[in-house]
Amino acid sequence: MGGLVKAEFRKIFTVNLWWALLIPVAVLSFGAGWIGTAFGSIEQMQEAAGRSLPTGLLTVSMSTNYSTIFAALFGALAVAGEHRHKSITTTYLTGNPRGAVLGAKLIAYTNIGLLYGLVNVLSASIGGLLGAGLDGFGNPVDWFTVGGAGLLAMVLWTLLGVGFGALVTNSIVAVLVLVAYKFVIEFILSVVLLGSEIAGFVAYLPGAASNGIVGNLAVPIFISAVAGDSEPYVQVEAFQVLHFFFGGTYGHPWWLSLLTFLGYTAAFVLGGWLVSRRRDIT
Repeated sequence: MGGLVKAEFRKIFTVNLWWALLIPVAVLSFGAGWIGTAFGSIEQMQEAAGRSLPTGLLTVSMSTNYSTIFAALFGALAVAGEHRHKSITTTYLTGNPRGAVLGAKLIAYTNIGLLYGLVNVLSASIGGLLGAGLDGFGNPVDWFTVGGAGLLAMVLWTLLGVGFGALVTNSIVAVLVLVAYKFVIEFILSVVLLGSEIAGFVAYLPGAASNGIVGNLAVPIFISAVAGDSEPYVQVEAFQVLHFFFGGTYGHPWWLSLLTFLGYTAAFVLGGWLVSRRRDIT
């Protein structure tokens, strides 16, 4: 297994895709951290409170929600890219059994997912420092908590991408489906379900679940900093507005979002493994 993992790292760093997708993560996260801390309604809340508020935590959540797509795309091309370039035959023949190959890819891409997560959190934090200063992150425990959730979300999206790529094998289809679902299809589903009897199901959709891993931590921490002891009396609309912009779902615990998205990740990885071990590669 060690040799297979080393081989995967060689494949990753031999081509430019890993840093080509990492650059937009850094740029997007930095922009979200800088611009997000100057968001109009948030600035008004700070003025009303008369003190600095942990707006940086919200922007870490927002940057994670958008940046995870790049990790997912990178993961999807782990297997689908090899099918496109016809190198999958050699990979499977030299790394038999096929399950070991997928396992090696999961190990290698977990580490790359951590790298993407670190770049995301640090870039968003630097942008937040410029926009809100050091006081814009609350206490260090809150920053490490939200940042750690961001790392976890990025890793899970990377692994989901690996599983999805192994499932569909077509790199173009994998990229188009992931982007379309994350930014179009799920949004349409959310709008359609809004106000219906099953509106609560939205929180269990893949995108909403992944957003909730970070957003359902960051938003309550921010509300607590604003309201203090009166937090239970804060209007629901305040939570909903923040969740709309920064991710998550009102009243939905972060750990339930984590378990939900972990289930999606496991399902795609398992599906990719089952399909890949029976697929003809000649």
